[in-house]
Amino acid sequence: MGNRIDRRTHKRFKVREESFAFIENESKILCKIKNISRGGISLVTIANAEYIPEFFDTDIFVTGRVFYLKDVPSKKVSESHLDGKSLFSTFVKSRVGIQFGELDSDQAAQLEVFLKSHATIEDISDL
Repeated sequence: MGNRIDRRTHKRFKVREESFAFIENESKILCKIKNISRGGISLVTIANAEYIPEFFDTDIFVTGRVFYLKDVPSKKVSESHLDGKSLFSTFVKSRVGIQFGELDSDQAAQLEVFLKSHATIEDISDL
């Protein structure tokens, strides 16, 4: 196979362990954040993930700290179901790639705070 081309326009960063998100569906779908950029986020669902719509709002939060970014307009761009051989397979359902929609100025400022305070400085775009 040839070289894979990364079409992302924003660098992706790892996040600290206590970083989570909710996908807002008819109910909230709890997810663990795998990585994040200014343009989107990669999540692993933890519970309530039988159906993930194409368009939804995402809430990004950090446990034990005062950070909560609410109602980020989002679009599902990929979804892959994870191998069910894990001890936690009854809870972890899939990995979801999300592209952010247009953020208002407050949301954009909060996202920058999250990236500076809760994401690592390690750029994983080339991995």
